[in-house]
Order: sequence, then C-alpha cells, then structure tokens
Amino acid sequence: MMTVMTIPIEIERVAKALNLPLERLMQRSVKAFIRQEMRATQMDIADFQDRYSVTSANELRVQIEQGAVHSHPAWEDSIEWEHLESHLENLEGVLSEA
Repeated sequence: MMTVMTIPIEIERVAKALNLPLERLMQRSVKAFIRQEMRATQMDIADFQDRYSVTSANELRVQIEQGAVHSHPAWEDSIEWEHLESHLENLEGVLSEA
C-alpha cells in the first residue's frame, strides 16, 4: 500500500531557493541526518574507548572477565557499547541503501 506524503511548505521553499529538485533535497537531507547520527554514535564509542583504553566492547568484556577492570559500571558500559556498535552498523546499512 502506497502512502501519500505531504511536503511541508518550508521544504518546498528551501528546494526552490537552492534550485534543487524536491526529491534531491530530501534525499540529501536524509543522508546528512544519518551521517550526523553516525558521528554522534562514533563519538559515544570513542568516549568508551578513551575511558577503558580498549578498542571494542568485546575487549572490554575480556578485561572485565580477567579482573583488569572493575565490573561496575564497566559491565553496563559494555552493554551500552555493544548497542552503539549495533546502531552504527544499522546506520551504515541504511546509508548505503539511501
């Protein structure tokens, strides 16, 4: 089933001002949004990398299991980190299809 989408007048105005077809503006906007989300996610991952001096959530889990890092709050951070890695992969997939 196909849905009809109404385009806000502001988007139409911007497309005209930039002399871009509406579809092209929307496509570029979506890609820019996805890239912004990817950068924010990468920054969150970098915070964990800096905090624990490891490069991945899996490395952090190994450090926890070996007792090199206290399990609290590192265990919760490793779970969040894994979610961020998964989210980043999802965004990369969406971007490649956009």
